[in-house]
Amino acid sequence: MKIDPDIKRFTRYQSVINILLIKGSFCKSEIYQSLKEEKPQFIGRIISDLVKAGYLTNSGSKTKPQYSWSAKGDEFNAGRWIDQRVFTPTVKRSPSIDRPRERLLRLGPSELKISELLTILIRSGLRGESAMQAGERLATLFGNNLEKLSLQARGELKQVSKAIGETAYCQIMAGLELGKRLANQRTTESAPHHKVRNTSDALTYCKEHFMRLAREAKQEEFHIVLLDEKHQVIKSEQITVGLLDKSLAHPREVFKPAVKESASALILVHNHPSGDATPSQDDRTITKDLKRAAETLGLRILDHIILCKDKALSMAEEKLL
Repeated sequence: MKIDPDIKRFTRYQSVINILLIKGSFCKSEIYQSLKEEKPQFIGRIISDLVKAGYLTNSGSKTKPQYSWSAKGDEFNAGRWIDQRVFTPTVKRSPSIDRPRERLLRLGPSELKISELLTILIRSGLRGESAMQAGERLATLFGNNLEKLSLQARGELKQVSKAIGETAYCQIMAGLELGKRLANQRTTESAPHHKVRNTSDALTYCKEHFMRLAREAKQEEFHIVLLDEKHQVIKSEQITVGLLDKSLAHPREVFKPAVKESASALILVHNHPSGDATPSQDDRTITKDLKRAAETLGLRILDHIILCKDKALSMAEEKLL
């Protein structure tokens, strides 16, 4: 009859703990000698865990450590302590058919709960916290508010679960960003062409289309919105990321997409991560330079919109164009 692996692990832990309790004070070599059939690494790990938890103290030297039970050891509950290490809801010990990745392959991603999708992105946990537990923690805290989750810093998610290290954080953020871009692409493709008839239309379009830029971007980004001869939006293009200056906003890079798409007009768009939408002197200079360059190509610059978290400013409306 095949022995359940969890029962087998519990028995291994129990054998070591029983010897430690009997000994009271000991060195590792004594325990190795008492449990010759057990791996020394396993015994050493248990002793280290008990020291970290404060149940054991080390009164010896680094080369000859001598362990004994501390005052906290009087509260030590062997059965509960072993349970916490053996019977935890880890992904690996879940039946294969119930694991998130296997469920995704069998049922498709739409059938998985948010916690399961996050578990797949986290991939692997740490000792004491599985990927599944980390996914459930995130799902419990943020629910369906994935927008809020996408705005969390690396340290903030680390506080939610120690299993979310640098790799897991990058995978979660990459997955959420792909979802945003897919949603934006679908919206753009399915929505009717937006017509820009005046400054109000330009502001409305840019507030909606560049919401992420206004709310999340940590650096300045420079974009253009291309319009046809009827001033209907063709598409938008990101030109540069970084502090806006003349070298980054070169007319060649700005107008290349416009020529390629046979655009007749365009709107310049960039953000101010500082939260102040007031145009800088560089903003004014670059706008005038690009306007002059556009005229030589037979293009019109209708506006330059500056976005920040709580405001959008039209340079045309401010008579700065």
